[in-house]
Amino acid sequence: MYLSYEQEHKLCKALLSCCGMNEDDAGILADSVSYSDFTGIYSHGLSRFANYLDRFANGAYNPKAAVSLISEKGAAASYDCDNGSGVVAVARVYEQLKEKVKRSGIAIGCGSRASNIGCGAFFGRKAAADGLIMLLCCNTTRCVAPFGGADSVLGTNPIIAAAPAGEELPLLLDISTTNVAFGKVQAYAREGKALPAGWALDADGNPTTDAKAAKTVVSIAGPKGYGLAVMVEMFSALLAQAGYGQAVGFASKGQYENTGFSLILIDPSFFMPLDKFKADVDAYIRTIKSGRKAEGVDEILLPGELEMRRFERFMETGYDVSPALQDELLGYAHRFGLASEDTDFAGLIAKL
Repeated sequence: MYLSYEQEHKLCKALLSCCGMNEDDAGILADSVSYSDFTGIYSHGLSRFANYLDRFANGAYNPKAAVSLISEKGAAASYDCDNGSGVVAVARVYEQLKEKVKRSGIAIGCGSRASNIGCGAFFGRKAAADGLIMLLCCNTTRCVAPFGGADSVLGTNPIIAAAPAGEELPLLLDISTTNVAFGKVQAYAREGKALPAGWALDADGNPTTDAKAAKTVVSIAGPKGYGLAVMVEMFSALLAQAGYGQAVGFASKGQYENTGFSLILIDPSFFMPLDKFKADVDAYIRTIKSGRKAEGVDEILLPGELEMRRFERFMETGYDVSPALQDELLGYAHRFGLASEDTDFAGLIAKL
């Protein structure tokens, strides 16, 4: 069944409200989930959304979390995220830093007692729309073995960067330091599909294509990706005084994740007029895209361009929700009393 962006947003917001989130916070998280699906990043869309609902139910996420300032000095600030949604926490810190960056040209905020930040590109696109350069990174629940190891010690530890453009699409990079997000492994397990080779390792550190046997995901570029993951954790967890290693909880067990993040915003207008910076980004993009193409390649794409094109296409066609995911979400709606037991998924959507 295909859902429009508005329908998916309403569904997510309604289910989150049943979990005790206020309207504003539920709207932020619903927007992130919908944006993820509509850019084709399904690992952080409705596929991950069921996990969020479970986390609120088992006490791992605080639905009424309030992000509060711990300390502040100049352009730097640290925040306590109160064990709530990491998506909402980053959004709240972003709004605080957006005011700071206007005064100093750069601002950095660190968040502790946080959780999964969802689709990082969601924040990158917001920053680019606001005419800002952004760098965001966080640590995550342990699901990555160090290079040469077998035990989960690190998270997928993503890096997100963005910059505004003028006539071209903004530059937007959102990558984990692993070949794949663990959410995709979970999605494959749900659908009963085999994993592509090179995605995951089993409990003994051996490569596996069995999604249900996968215990860790593999770092990008071997030791290089492992090194990146370590430095991201330093930057996001140690600097934010958040948890790492054994101090990161497993939300599936009802434990607080206790992860951290660091967000940097830069105002390019402190270096030159914003219009000039955007024009320079446009020229840079065109230089790359106009280069000679390899045989069989129709077009050279920039980071984030494919996802933004998907967004435009899915906004017209809607997002196709698999039958397995429909059943899963409908089960939550029945459990929360959002729909009667004889209501099917189409009926639920129509009712919202």
